[in-house]
Amino acid sequence: MTNKAVVSDPGIGKTLPLALSKPDKVIVFYDGSCPLCQKEIHHYISRDHTGQLVWDDISKNTELLDKFGITLNEAMRRFHVIDRGGNVTRGAEAFLTLWHALPVYRHLARTVEYFHLTPLLSWAYEHFARGRYRRACQRGFGNTCAIDTKKH
Repeated sequence: MTNKAVVSDPGIGKTLPLALSKPDKVIVFYDGSCPLCQKEIHHYISRDHTGQLVWDDISKNTELLDKFGITLNEAMRRFHVIDRGGNVTRGAEAFLTLWHALPVYRHLARTVEYFHLTPLLSWAYEHFARGRYRRACQRGFGNTCAIDTKKH
């Protein structure tokens, strides 16, 4: 089966032109310089059999981030996904948006919502995200790491 996923990373596929006010596809921003993030995103890409998502590696290009008013620092700190309505989701909500867009993960998203587990997922994700951001700084991510990660 051919994967029809659309990505902005030339190593994975081609960039899709978007009507940014209301994209017809879910847009997923990820840090391609993070080995863990890369592995997780490639897992999701392999499940996007219908090509309903756009995968944008923010470590290579921030043009699409800029168009949605998301700074690179914000995107490095938290996972961001744009839904089909053009709404920006962050953190755990972004994962729910992604999961709803992937048929194999829809049941997980519905289960999390049905059992009101979003606050728990948010708490766990925020703890993980702080550590991931610190590791990005240690990899030499650059001047966005000047912010104190303990306060955020």
